[in-house]
Amino acid sequence: MEKKVQKGIGIAMIPILSIFALGASQGGVNAGMATMAMNFPDAGANIGYVVSMVALGMIPAGILSGIITGRFIKYRTTIIIAMVCYVISGIAPFFLPNESSFELLLVFRFIFGVAVGWSYPLASALTFKLIHNEDQRATWLGIGMAFFNIGTIFMELAGGYLALISWQHTFLVYLIGLIPLVLVAAMLKEPPKDIDQEKELAAAEGTEVDTKIPAIVWPYVILLTCSCALAMPTILYCSMIMASSFGADAGQSGMLLSAMTVVGMLSGFTLGPVYKRLRKWTLPVACLWLGIIFAGCAIFAPAQGEGNLWAYVACFLIGHWGFAIIIPGTSNILTNLVPIGAATKTMGVFTCFHQAGCFLATPIATFLVGVLGLNPALGISMYHGLMLPCCIGVIICGVLYIVLAAFTKLRATEA
Repeated sequence: MEKKVQKGIGIAMIPILSIFALGASQGGVNAGMATMAMNFPDAGANIGYVVSMVALGMIPAGILSGIITGRFIKYRTTIIIAMVCYVISGIAPFFLPNESSFELLLVFRFIFGVAVGWSYPLASALTFKLIHNEDQRATWLGIGMAFFNIGTIFMELAGGYLALISWQHTFLVYLIGLIPLVLVAAMLKEPPKDIDQEKELAAAEGTEVDTKIPAIVWPYVILLTCSCALAMPTILYCSMIMASSFGADAGQSGMLLSAMTVVGMLSGFTLGPVYKRLRKWTLPVACLWLGIIFAGCAIFAPAQGEGNLWAYVACFLIGHWGFAIIIPGTSNILTNLVPIGAATKTMGVFTCFHQAGCFLATPIATFLVGVLGLNPALGISMYHGLMLPCCIGVIICGVLYIVLAAFTKLRATEA
């Protein structure tokens, strides 16, 4: 059955887009990483867990949210609770003294991750449930990625300059969570349950009710994990690489990361037309683009005082288009492959594997530091050595995406 383009859904999408805007909240403190590393010198490469621990909290939260929401608790209720927890746990490190333990900071970051992970998959699920035309849904998921980056633009830029005051001030950026809290409470309408939508669709099309996640989903989310885990070190250690190779401070790193999120925002608007043209080949193209151009970052920031700043910045920003497409592109192709009866739990699985990749970025970086002899005791000047091997791994993922796309059969394009 053809599903026509829906009219007048912009208002309904406003609270959903506000949830998307909080999706990259773990990166809100990226620009302050170097400042935090000075306060916690014993953490070494493990300072990256300040970001990655949020992803770890998002992993179980995404799965549980996908299973529970819409079945045992209403969408609107669970999102409001998650938003309140987001604000409280997000700003909690602001109240920690300098002599506090690194482990306590990580505990707060894990709790914060649970709050983010509980609400974030519901943005994709609500988009799936609201918009039935595939190409229109790709457009709105791309816009969701744009809002994902709009939220991050504020958090990373403000976080970088707040870090100049103290590492604790960086965490005040999470007061931004009050905005979606108000929008969701005021505007979000409770959607029907997945099973009810599936029964209605099955009755209309004369098919059986289906609530299972198909097997083809798993290789897609596994490749998402691998590509994110291998691409993230270049982003995660950006402030350290900028400091060591080019003498940049936290504010300048924050400007680059904010420019990256502007690229991500603009890239999100391209998902609709790109997917309409490339369809199942969207992810292979995005992943290869990411790996090949990010490799230029390694080439142009080889060591302290030897890099080309503008070439590094160009590769960092241009390559980010691929990263900004892989994430919403994966959720979009999953909406083609799964029945509406499995919408919410599939988006929970998507968030789990996405954040698993973000979390694994730090242990992968720590492992490479040891294997490649990039001794953290020498300071942050050796972190540039992480980029090239990680980018090679991303390129391999791109090749595997090509193989997977060749075996993927999408449903017919909807008019």
